[in-house]
Amino acid sequence: MYRIAVCDDEPHLRENLVGMCREILTRIGVEHSLTPFPSAEALKAALDMGGRFDLLCLDILMPGQSGMELARELRRRDDRTSILFITSSEEFLREGYSVQPIQYLMKPVSREDLEAALRTDLRLHHRQSTVTVAAGGKVTAIPLDEILYVESRDHRAVFVLDRGEESFWLSLAQVEGMLPAGQFCRCHNSFLVNLARVARMDSRDVILTSGRRLAVSRGRAVEFQTRLTRYLGGGVSPF
Repeated sequence: MYRIAVCDDEPHLRENLVGMCREILTRIGVEHSLTPFPSAEALKAALDMGGRFDLLCLDILMPGQSGMELARELRRRDDRTSILFITSSEEFLREGYSVQPIQYLMKPVSREDLEAALRTDLRLHHRQSTVTVAAGGKVTAIPLDEILYVESRDHRAVFVLDRGEESFWLSLAQVEGMLPAGQFCRCHNSFLVNLARVARMDSRDVILTSGRRLAVSRGRAVEFQTRLTRYLGGGVSPF
């Protein structure tokens, strides 16, 4: 779960930013929660009561405590939560680097710039590295980068790995819900493929980095190709 706090004293801008974050994260398959705050004081109170966020979208200039002041306070506490500054003025850019924000976005915030900032933070700080599978009385942690694909076989989900296979009494749909949607996609009803391990694709098959070929079903070909193109276009990260 990727948790974002959006803090801006202007209701329209705050709602617009929340809406854009929701649309972007839903589209790229990131499970998320979004919490709006009308002031830095309200956000600080939530943090002091134990609220936890992965990213703070902070307006720099707000009545009362500014976003910059809150950011400085968090860094003095050694709080390393990611910060994305939203500003209408460039005068604070030099000053803000002391709190190490992931980026500055100028108002009005564009969807493209916001998506780039979210993808950067996800790639650098919140990339899922393992999947924990609990089934049949055992719990197994599997590194995502070892998974070539998952196959539905004899009523089991079989994880085909670099080092062999692991099978569980699970459906492929259940496994699909455990894995990051941006990195795994079905090419066939029986195969859930790690897009990071795809070497190439032709009209009938997906060829993996191991040399293994998997059939591409006609009904899934367009979606798979679209998802693969999007993944490759974003670099090595699923985000």
